[in-house]
Amino acid sequence: MDTPLIEIELIEDALSVAALLSEVRSKGEMPVCRRCNDATKTIAGVLVIDAIDEHWALCGPCWREMPKAAYAV
Repeated sequence: MDTPLIEIELIEDALSVAALLSEVRSKGEMPVCRRCNDATKTIAGVLVIDAIDEHWALCGPCWREMPKAAYAV
């Protein structure tokens, strides 16, 4: 059985993160860490999941815990 690959982009440079968060705010949404849901923490990175057209924001502590080089099968 062939399973389609899902492309996930990790965005962590400050200008790109700021641009994505600005886009989220312009839609009336509040960017909150997807993992811990702590609205007081600064967003350090964003996962962009093209297959489902979603952006997942992660705060600094959660971002640092995420493995940066991994493959899912």
